[in-house]
Amino acid sequence: MLRSALRARHLLVTRVPIVRALNRLPIQKPFPSHYARRYTHTWGSENIHYGSFPERTHNCGALNKKETGKLVTLCGWVPAVRSISNDLLFIPLRDAYGTTQLVFRSEACSNAEAANALRSKINSLTPESVVCIQGVVRERPEGMRNKDLASGDIEVELQEVMCLNTAATNLPFLPGKQKLPKEEVRMKHRYLDLRRPELQQNIRLRSKVASIIRNYLTEHQFVEVETPVLFKSTPEGAREYVVPTRNHGQFYALPQSPQQHKQMLMAAGIDRYYQIARCFRDEDLRADRQPEFTQIDLEMSFIKASDIQNIIEGMVTEIWKNALDIQLDKSRFPHITYQHAMSKYGSDKPDVRFGMHIHDISKHLPGASEDGVLECMVVKKGANLKTAEIRSVAQEYESQNGDLSKLNSVKVNENNIGSWLEKCSLSKRSSDVKTAQNSLNSQLEIEQGDLVYIHKRSKYLYGGNTPLGKVRLQMSKLLQDASLLHIDPSDYKFLWVESFPLFTPDEAGLRTWQATHHPFTAPFPEDLALLESDPSKVRGQHYDLVLNGMEIGGGSIRIHYPEMQRFIFDKVLELQPHEYQRFDHLLEALAGGCPPHGGIALGFDRLMSIICGTPSIRDVIAFPKAGGGKDLVVNSPSELTPAQLAEYGLQLTKK
Repeated sequence: MLRSALRARHLLVTRVPIVRALNRLPIQKPFPSHYARRYTHTWGSENIHYGSFPERTHNCGALNKKETGKLVTLCGWVPAVRSISNDLLFIPLRDAYGTTQLVFRSEACSNAEAANALRSKINSLTPESVVCIQGVVRERPEGMRNKDLASGDIEVELQEVMCLNTAATNLPFLPGKQKLPKEEVRMKHRYLDLRRPELQQNIRLRSKVASIIRNYLTEHQFVEVETPVLFKSTPEGAREYVVPTRNHGQFYALPQSPQQHKQMLMAAGIDRYYQIARCFRDEDLRADRQPEFTQIDLEMSFIKASDIQNIIEGMVTEIWKNALDIQLDKSRFPHITYQHAMSKYGSDKPDVRFGMHIHDISKHLPGASEDGVLECMVVKKGANLKTAEIRSVAQEYESQNGDLSKLNSVKVNENNIGSWLEKCSLSKRSSDVKTAQNSLNSQLEIEQGDLVYIHKRSKYLYGGNTPLGKVRLQMSKLLQDASLLHIDPSDYKFLWVESFPLFTPDEAGLRTWQATHHPFTAPFPEDLALLESDPSKVRGQHYDLVLNGMEIGGGSIRIHYPEMQRFIFDKVLELQPHEYQRFDHLLEALAGGCPPHGGIALGFDRLMSIICGTPSIRDVIAFPKAGGGKDLVVNSPSELTPAQLAEYGLQLTKK
């Protein structure tokens, strides 16, 4: 009794304010009937079949000759209606799983009235209208079968067509057309663009690969853990996206990676962590960059670099086997050092599918290489390129490096095969050019038709490319465009690049050194003494996985000793106390008994672009951002109202 009375009193008390509030609402006047009819006159139309259409029996593309004679129900989009005559119409029907040809034959209808009604429904369909159809599966006549379609041996003879939604007549483009508008238009109307089979296949393959990854890592005792998306601002290098709060002056930051959280998970004893993580970086966009991106993130305790590399090789092998039907083996993952990659290929992510190696020829021309390294690169068949093309490479070099005198090029022909080196200004300071000429011709197998580059660079290697390494990539593209070099796109060349310098000169000039990758990478034990005496020679236990000249993943063994981490923050990177205090949470976790650990992150978007064979990661993301980080579909980022700005304590300033 008491409980019932209290419950009744509670309902009465809570009901009174609600009733009062409702009484204060303005009385809503009914819409004028003519105004309402503009929107509602089709709602009850039998042509819409809102919520009352039959359940489909098959997907488009799933039908074959075994279903001949069966009555089927299909749903999908109608790209167009092809009229052969008044009595014969062909209609392709497309859904997420394929395309099936529908056919209207007037003689198949019960009478002329039924034929006219069905024909009228079909002809009223606009391109990209959504329909539900019923019909009988018929085997196509010989000579009319379509080998390009999974259902190409059959067609569905129509008995009924129900329009579920009529597409507008002013669509900006039709996804089935071969000639498509500019990418900007397609990105603004992405829901139309995604109807294209190519993009549908990419998105579905992405889902399949994500499932392969999860299954593989779960089998290897990894635990999927979701780390926070609302993080804090920490000086990791790239610009961050900040999120204001209603506590004025207090901000979150979106994570550039789950790096710090996954290290704290190792301190927590998770042992093996993974996550298909969303990451955010406010940086300039290219074809392979997005402000928000996805990475396959891993971390492991009590391991060394080879343990992580074995896990990744196994995972990649599993992906290639199940997604591409290609079997990889251990030999497909060779290892080279950063120094080797930079000196031989001029890149820390070398494309090894073609030769064009860079050679140190300083010993052949000692007088010319006193204050640097003299390099030589032989471009086979390069003399066949147009002079204007070769000049464009030199102009690009000059715009980036300023001093064109450090880059010489010579086309080798029958007249200069024995004297081409004399034409290089870089050889002038050498005393015995003739001997060097003969040695280089022999050792580098220089012959007529070659294009030879001589380049002088600094002795210290740092960064992602040497100037001659960039020339190498430009020449490979020119040779491919001229059909002088063939690179098989299905030739997958993996490579582990290791032993990076732990620190590189600070490009901003604010400090002496910056972390080559991030400040949590552990040095090699044998280089510990160099941390104080010569940081430029300290190698980091970092490893990048490279595929066909693209970095698809990077990781390292981490610093798990708090005093070493604090020393690197303070003494080497010269962070101010207020800067490295923002890492106090991590330092405290390391000091709480953190095991040795390491990890890696693979760029999922970039990996998928390679698997799908597309040059841009936009083609493997459902709703990618356009240039400048704009989302053209919803038109974001957008402005806030003055009231919203005031709520967060923000005030805009004019530029």
